[in-house]
Amino acid sequence: MKVEIDQATFSALTGRTQGIVDRRSTVPMLANVLIDAGDKETLNVSATDYELYMRASCEAKISRKGRVCINARDLNDIVKNMPSGPLTIEQEKPGQVTIRSGNIKFNLHCAPAEEFPELPEIKEVEYFQIKPKDFLDIVSHTIFAVASDDPRIFLNGAYVEMQKAGKIRMVGTDGHRLALIDRELEDAPKLENSVIIPRKGLLEMTKMLSEGVGAEEKIEFGFTKTNAHLRRSNLSLMIRLIEGEFPDYNMVIPRAAEKIATVPRRAFIDALKRMSLLSVERTFGVKMSFSEGSMKIESSHPDKGESVEVLDIDYDKEELSIGFNARFFLDVLTVLDCDDVKLELSDELSPCVLRPALSEDYRCIIMPVRVS
Repeated sequence: MKVEIDQATFSALTGRTQGIVDRRSTVPMLANVLIDAGDKETLNVSATDYELYMRASCEAKISRKGRVCINARDLNDIVKNMPSGPLTIEQEKPGQVTIRSGNIKFNLHCAPAEEFPELPEIKEVEYFQIKPKDFLDIVSHTIFAVASDDPRIFLNGAYVEMQKAGKIRMVGTDGHRLALIDRELEDAPKLENSVIIPRKGLLEMTKMLSEGVGAEEKIEFGFTKTNAHLRRSNLSLMIRLIEGEFPDYNMVIPRAAEKIATVPRRAFIDALKRMSLLSVERTFGVKMSFSEGSMKIESSHPDKGESVEVLDIDYDKEELSIGFNARFFLDVLTVLDCDDVKLELSDELSPCVLRPALSEDYRCIIMPVRVS
């Protein structure tokens, strides 16, 4: 194999593999990427952890075809630290690949391509098109609520289902909070059954869609029975879906709120950041006390001290004091793009429903916590 490729182009490809490869696996090959120079003008780079499969391609000058496996981290570290300009990647003998740039030379150990896990057969996928900005918006409004390492495996992913024609719903929960978003799509998917997309897969999808995307560019997204598929120009990603039954999230959504407070979002964010400075790190608990026209936010730490801040809000019901994790509120408030939010409350033991003041398509349900 002998390939000449631009350093910046190749560095972008090797960088994309870093979130896919599994360095902690008992299967050493999963820490590698597959370099496939099988075409005169196209170089393919593949990575997998058995749950995600990614293939990226770019233009290259291929003098001699070949396929080889190289440690993903070592390859990326070397390539990104090379000077800009052309690189030469060459395998002249088994077990070794040489990377050159000017008077710089690296000899890397490599493994036969035959040892790399084969990409599962991709059966016919019915893709739909979506603008990256729209998909990123859906994911950003829910992924913070998805569990990351819960023994209840179905909580480690976002639940996706179709509502009425043209509307998709994504739900994420970790048992302490729940985020739900509905979005109308121009090209709605034919999703007969709901699916659970793992958190890691969603994170990789957002990385793919955040890089050099034009405002009007569209990507292709589709599902099979066991996998989600995403394609854009020179990238493809296959994600194994989580098997299991997602909990009935409708059971935790309060049906009617007895008390509603309208709060300026930016002032709320700033106050929560300040008040959480003296909260207990384990829970980041703050107490919110609602009275006519105002909300008092308090925090205390047994070894540091106390803090209090009062915000002017729109509220005209009876007084109510309730404790919450400030970080849970900040996670959702920072992804919203609105002037005011509504807090729908019942009593000190019931969850709060947080949503944009002028929209019904998004809700975040946050459970209360005990604050001393």
